[in-house]
Amino acid sequence: MSQPIFRSKPHAEVLLRVFDLPAHGISPALAESLLALDFPEADATRIEELNIRANEGELTEYEAAELEAYINVGDLLAYSQSKARQILQRPA
Repeated sequence: MSQPIFRSKPHAEVLLRVFDLPAHGISPALAESLLALDFPEADATRIEELNIRANEGELTEYEAAELEAYINVGDLLAYSQSKARQILQRPA
């Protein structure tokens, strides 16, 4: 039996709408907390492994979906952190 494929892109798009920081407002304290977020070490290691396999053309279909999920979450994190930096740069 083959493993189900997780299609992360629609999930990331929904999360982006939920975490629409400009629409919901964001406090400086929350902005600072967002800037402290990052992938745990085990996930960062896994992302590196998947990137190496992708560059070598050796990803399975399941691994490609896994890497896509990491990329989408990373994009959402980068977007949120960008908005947090903008909030912190505004004059008080």
